[in-house]
Amino acid sequence: MAGKKNVTKILVSIIFIAYGISSVFDAFAALLELDLGGVLGCALGLLMFVTGIFGFFKNQITVCRVLGVIICLLSALSFALSLAGGAFAVQALVQALLAWIYFDCT
Repeated sequence: MAGKKNVTKILVSIIFIAYGISSVFDAFAALLELDLGGVLGCALGLLMFVTGIFGFFKNQITVCRVLGVIICLLSALSFALSLAGGAFAVQALVQALLAWIYFDCT
């Protein structure tokens, strides 16, 4: 079981790094316009990138768990803001669920 958790942690770390890089590039224009969703997306992308990097180090488990909870909460907030605006942000929902899986496997 421990081997499956390590594989899951590595895969989610890679996904976090990819999501982190892509969301920073996507949210940069909104950050310049001082859009709340853009700022939240940029902060979330940076946190995901850092968490993905820390996921490869075995001695950073506590940091990864705390960042996983923060990412889950920020993603859920982003999803709720998009629902309030009349949209259904699948990416924010997927990020929140991935963060929950990441927290569970560390």
